[in-house]
Parts: sequence; structure tokens; C-alpha cells
Amino acid sequence: MQNKVAQIFEFMKILDKVCLVKRATLLSDGTPETDSSHIFKLAFWIMLVYPYLKHQYNYTRLLELALVHDIAEAETGDCPKSVQYAHPEMKQLKKEQELAAMQKYRDILPPEIGNRIFDLWQEYEDKQTPEAKLVTALDKVDANLQANFHKDGDVRYWLDCEDGERYRQINTEKKAVVAILDEEFVEELEKGTIAVSEENMRRWPDKF
Repeated sequence: MQNKVAQIFEFMKILDKVCLVKRATLLSDGTPETDSSHIFKLAFWIMLVYPYLKHQYNYTRLLELALVHDIAEAETGDCPKSVQYAHPEMKQLKKEQELAAMQKYRDILPPEIGNRIFDLWQEYEDKQTPEAKLVTALDKVDANLQANFHKDGDVRYWLDCEDGERYRQINTEKKAVVAILDEEFVEELEKGTIAVSEENMRRWPDKF
């Protein structure tokens, strides 16, 4: 029993690190969003959207996938999509590093918990189940909307990010995973985030 407590305490140290990982998107006050704040909001996306979905999903599994989907970044840090596009080799390196991190977490925890967390993370990465596809789609919706919250829509910082032009494109393009879902409500969410992005860009014609 004491050993299991110690193992869980060790894992909680990892989650503390998740709270420190900074992302490219900014919060309304200009401070960087963190992985933990993103995970928190993604869980709420699931809660808010679930009543309006036409297909059946395992609600508990959706929340679990949201919780685990970015925790590998406690070890690896965040690597924005714009950076991965600019440096394609980073995408494969990210996958390898995150797999190693999750294997480490699995081995830290008691097997019954460690294996479950690892399997959930792998499910999210594989994106084959309806739940993994939905969480992935909402993850992208959240990132695109959050990118617009800086100082009530001052999106000029997009162009300061590495491969800023690609960062702009990411926030204004439709995502294949949303179309594959065949969920009208999620498609409307995506349309709404694109509209917000385009409106904010029009406020700075000298930049966009």
C-alpha cells in the first residue's frame, strides 16, 4: 500500500510539470497558455458539446482522453504545429520522445493505473476510435479559439511565432478530423472559430 502511495506521489510531480509547460497561444492578459489550462478547457469543451452530438460516445472515456492527451509534454515540452510544419523532422522526433515519456510514466505507476493511462494516450495518438477523433477535433477548436483571446482579439502576435504565416493558416483553415466526425455541432464550432480569427485579422490590415 505504501509503495502505491509513493508511486502516485511521484506521478503527481509529473503533473506539476505539466502545469508549467507553456504553449504558443496567449491568454487574455498576454501570458502564455499552459498545457494544464488547455487540458482544463478541453474537458469543459466535452461537457458543453456532448448534449448536441448526434453520434454516441463514451462520456467518461472522452474526459479521460482529454486528461492524458498532452501529459507527455511534461518531459518533452510543447512543439507547436507551425514549428512541426517548418521543421518536418520535429514531428517524428516529437512522437518518439512522447512515446518514451509515456512509457516512463507507465512504469512509475502501479501497473493497473500506469497501463490504463498509457493505453488511453495511445488511443488518442492512434485517432481510430470515435472518442479519440472527437477529442482531437475539440482540441483543435480550442487551440484556434484560444489564439484569439489575447487582449480581446489582438492577434498580431501570431506573426511573431516561429513560421508565423503557417500559424495564421492553422487558425483559419478547416480541419480534416472535423469533417470526418460528421458532427454538425462541431462543424459549427469550427466555422465560428474561423470567423472570429478572420474578423480579428481584419482589425490589423497592415499586418494581415
